[in-house]
Amino acid sequence: MIGTGDGNGPSIKARRIEPADGNSSMFSRTDELHLRVQRLSLREQIERNHFLLVRLNAASARLIEALDHGDVFDAIAEIIANLIGSEEIAVFDYCPANQNFSLAWSWGVETDALQSFLCGAGMFNRAVQQGASQFRDRQPIATLLPYEKNLTACIILKSSREIAGVIAIFGLLPQKNNLEWADYELLKFLETYAAVALQFHRLQTKQTAP
Repeated sequence: MIGTGDGNGPSIKARRIEPADGNSSMFSRTDELHLRVQRLSLREQIERNHFLLVRLNAASARLIEALDHGDVFDAIAEIIANLIGSEEIAVFDYCPANQNFSLAWSWGVETDALQSFLCGAGMFNRAVQQGASQFRDRQPIATLLPYEKNLTACIILKSSREIAGVIAIFGLLPQKNNLEWADYELLKFLETYAAVALQFHRLQTKQTAP
């Protein structure tokens, strides 16, 4: 008989209910799985960052080497070819005063195919107006111009907070379907430091000119 609470009924001792062995084992396996997933996630983050840092270090070292050898354009092309995966590249200068583009250098692309970009429309225009690099896979299809069908990315070159030019990256290598997370991070690096290297190169050329 259960007591009614008036003190006359028999006392009831509270007992701790232990989970059955099967349930305990199940909880243990669930916790272990959860911890394993967490460890794998953290390890993946570290490995991804390590992979990016290795690529950034390689790109930085190549640009520094280019300052001594005077081959900055070649260095930019090597970085994009080896670390991004494209052998179709062009560098355009941009004049803010006139708001026009001029072709500074190209590799793997016919010069005639680049003439349409000199008008500064499409992705080039958005890059300059927004002060941000543009990527074809992030553009509304309706906004792409006919001659931009092979343009993968338009990377701005910032010098003293101004747009000094753009790097146009066209088709990717056959084994590469699209740009990846580490590619975007490396291209951010080029926005500033490729611009700095090019500025250094041009000042050096002026200084050594007869």
